[in-house]
Amino acid sequence: MAYRVGIVGASGIVINTPRGEPSPPLDREISTSHVSGLSYMPEMELAAICDINPEALERFEAAWSERWPETRLYADYGEMLEREKLDILTVATSDHRHAQIVIDGAECGVRGIFCEKPIATTLEETDAMIAACERNGVKMSVNHSRRWFPLYHKVRQAIRSGAIGTPTVLTAVLGGPRAMMFRNGTHFIDALCFFAESEPVKVSAILEDGFDHWDRYRGDGGKLPENDPGMTGTVLFENGVRAIFRSLKGTAPISSLEITGPKGVIRMGGNDRGAELAVLEDVRGEPTRTMIYPEQYQVQGTVAAYRELVDIMEHGGESISSPQDARVALQILLGFLESHRQGGRLVDVPE
Repeated sequence: MAYRVGIVGASGIVINTPRGEPSPPLDREISTSHVSGLSYMPEMELAAICDINPEALERFEAAWSERWPETRLYADYGEMLEREKLDILTVATSDHRHAQIVIDGAECGVRGIFCEKPIATTLEETDAMIAACERNGVKMSVNHSRRWFPLYHKVRQAIRSGAIGTPTVLTAVLGGPRAMMFRNGTHFIDALCFFAESEPVKVSAILEDGFDHWDRYRGDGGKLPENDPGMTGTVLFENGVRAIFRSLKGTAPISSLEITGPKGVIRMGGNDRGAELAVLEDVRGEPTRTMIYPEQYQVQGTVAAYRELVDIMEHGGESISSPQDARVALQILLGFLESHRQGGRLVDVPE
């Protein structure tokens, strides 16, 4: 059985091809784009793709017509939903335009929805999306993609096993020109929640200059960096963990994550394949440093995300990156906006 997939949005995150040429015996470099991931999955049929920009659809055809010659092109997602009888709907439009497409897809008979991050830009929209999926028995996951990275799970296992003691402080850094609070920062906010394993209760933040009017999301959906603020912020979790997030343009394009406990610290880059574990046995000595490397998996990243969605469609359960998880990341982002509006005060996370 082939699962019929339809995609709304044909930006680079959807249609990019793997870089480089095959180098036998190695082939098919891991790619994070949706279409590339689907192309590795014989159980998936890319039935249709939709975008209001005809040039985006032309780029899709130029890149993928040989692999997907029968994929139908649409400018109207409603028409696509009505005609194609999809099993899975992928929503990869601008950040602030996910909600109605997800709701319409859930009401139209799809069985699973894979939504890009952030899930939405208001909690009201998010709740409506979740309610529509629950009402229609539709499974949904949100593409906070690092939740399907083997390293993240290996590091969390090390933390749970007591390698650094109970975590006390998490620090995430996102630098470079695309240090955008909503578009890319949501990955790091979600990572802080993934490792804190607790509910956020209070936040504080200061946005970069020029965004004092941001009492709510006022961006362009993630297109231009100048329309999505950088910021520095703090998150207090219910279990006592404190998290610090720095996302500022004008800094080096380096991303990192650090998890500190009483016995040691784990450090890794935003896309690293391994993490450093430093443990201090004696306060008068040097820390013992070792590397944490995950097991290698044939299925990870985008392919794992789609495979998981099919699994929960067929057998029940929830995604490792559920809409409820994504809602928590959005709560923190919106809390940052409220804190900035109040001059950087510590405020409750919005419900």
